[in-house]
Amino acid sequence: MSHTLHREGTIESLKGDYVVLSMAAQGFNTEGSGPKFQRYFELARQFGPVNIGENKNTGSLAAFDYDTIVRKTTDGCVCLVVFDNPESLIGFLEALKKEDLGMSVVVSGLMDQVKECCDKVGLKVHTVNLSLGVFGRREKLAGDKEREITTMCGHGMITGDMVLYHVNRIRRGFETAEQASNEVCKLCICGAFNPTRGAELFRAMAEAKQ
Repeated sequence: MSHTLHREGTIESLKGDYVVLSMAAQGFNTEGSGPKFQRYFELARQFGPVNIGENKNTGSLAAFDYDTIVRKTTDGCVCLVVFDNPESLIGFLEALKKEDLGMSVVVSGLMDQVKECCDKVGLKVHTVNLSLGVFGRREKLAGDKEREITTMCGHGMITGDMVLYHVNRIRRGFETAEQASNEVCKLCICGAFNPTRGAELFRAMAEAKQ
């Protein structure tokens, strides 16, 4: 899975960004997977995720409460959980290992950090995908700082102009960095956006010299 692979930013910022995706092998174990995904979310809840989501029936935590997302999760969903610290990730991976739901699990984050977390749980990394960056007409892209926020939505639902709009509102005192992050998070319906990191990035952009 690659839509959470292309997040941009500093190493320090990305140390607080971990996405755990689970899905069925389509056509093989899709039937009956809904209750397993509900259990997946229930396990995650114990470790304080900053976002969860499934893009088949609802969306992310910014738009729906936790119980609603769990209740509406059905067979064939693609389910994501986001943590802002490695300790929570380790706890969740330990719980998933013990539960053994039989669903595919993919963890996105800094490779060294993710491997270290897996090692602590006794999990062997099966496959590694690496982002090679962006090729082509890069001048068509949003600015470097804006992309640190836009790339947290792997389906491109958050634009660079939208980021700048909210930065301007923060500077003018119309909203806080947390409110801005929550608003753009609603557009990332799969739940991959990290609102904790988003607020930090919005705050830094708003406080930077114009």
